Amino acid sequence: MATFEQSQTNDRRTMNQIELLTEAAKNFRTVGTVTFSSRFLVNKMVSPIQKNNAQCIVELGAGNGCITKGILGKMGDDSKLYSFEINDKFCDMVRALNDDRLEVINDSAEKIEEYLQQHNEHKADYIISAVPLVVLPDDIGARILAAVKKTLKPGGVFVQLSYNPVMHKKHLTDFDLIKRKFTPLNLPPAFVFVCQN
Repeated sequence: MATFEQSQTNDRRTMNQIELLTEAAKNFRTVGTVTFSSRFLVNKMVSPIQKNNAQCIVELGAGNGCITKGILGKMGDDSKLYSFEINDKFCDMVRALNDDRLEVINDSAEKIEEYLQQHNEHKADYIISAVPLVVLPDDIGARILAAVKKTLKPGGVFVQLSYNPVMHKKHLTDFDLIKRKFTPLNLPPAFVFVCQN
């Protein structure tokens, strides 16, 4: 028999799934999916992060916070995570993680540099993105990637989630090294692109 706490957790998970479906139906071009990322996908997204050189991490498209939690689990106590999310309801979900290392930014991923400067950060060690580049207008996607290139430190790592196996041919051509990882245990199956110069 489920405990009261388990029942509450299940209720919250169901409500989050309903909220995700509602937001996806209204804003598919910015949400980019209708399901949460599986733990297998989250693990692949955060696997490049090394705690000893992860002082400043930027997350683009935090969604409901499932990848955010994975990132926080890979960070040290003195690291900082700046999570960008333009959807108000998703921002509230991510803020509910209540972690002092986390700064939730309710604004466009194009503005990475502006917000890092506000927090006296110079460059990001890692940028982890679930922003749906494939379905965004080309000009917005180009501006986001330009901001990524400008704010990622030399030798830093950019990780991009996609449901399109060839998206790198259009969007990630500026990176010298691109590794593609397939995640079949996700709905839908997903690709993780790990990029570095």
